[in-house]
Amino acid sequence: MKMKKINIKAYKVEAITDKGPQSMPYSVVYSIENVMLANGPMTSQKLNMSGTLRNSRIAEKIKGAEEKGYILLEESEFIEVKKSFEAFSGFGKNEVELCKRIEQAETVEVEEKGKKNK
Repeated sequence: MKMKKINIKAYKVEAITDKGPQSMPYSVVYSIENVMLANGPMTSQKLNMSGTLRNSRIAEKIKGAEEKGYILLEESEFIEVKKSFEAFSGFGKNEVELCKRIEQAETVEVEEKGKKNK
C-alpha cells in the first residue's frame, strides 16, 4: 500500500524579540492543524461539519505521531492536507520549510498489517 510520509519534526526559525534575533522552534504539527482547520479571510477553504470533523481526525493522527518525527498518511488523508495548504494564503518566511515538507512528501510502500507476501 502506498502512503505519503511527512517529516513533522520541529525546525528552527529566526524571530525578532525585544532581545534581538532569536532562534526558536517552529511546531510543524501545530501549524498543520491550524491550516487544516482554518477558516476566515486567510483561506478559501469552506469546511462544513463533516469536513471539519474529517480534518480534525487527520490532525489528531498527525499529533499522535509527533514523537516519531514523521507521519504516514493514506493517499486520501494526504489529499485533504494538501487541499488545505493550497487553500491557505497566509504563509510567510517561517513557513517555507513547512510548505516544502508538504509539497515534497515522499511516497513510500508500506506492507499492510496482517498481510505478508508468500
